[in-house]
Amino acid sequence: MQYVSKEVSEALVSQITKGFGIDVNIIFGDIDIVADAPIGGIVAIFDGEPAQIDAALNYLRQRNIAAEVLKEG
Repeated sequence: MQYVSKEVSEALVSQITKGFGIDVNIIFGDIDIVADAPIGGIVAIFDGEPAQIDAALNYLRQRNIAAEVLKEG
């Protein structure tokens, strides 16, 4: 997931864990300040029902957070 500005301070992982009933295991995370704006990304493993994971990814994308699936299964 990659995000900028206001999304950095929101509890997005908590929101999708509670809202979609999935587990999220953060493997790596990084935040930098560029032009006075925080930007960053995380690598995470999503575990749960495939339909719920898809719904969580769609939720993130609707919030303009880039989410890429690196491996399924």
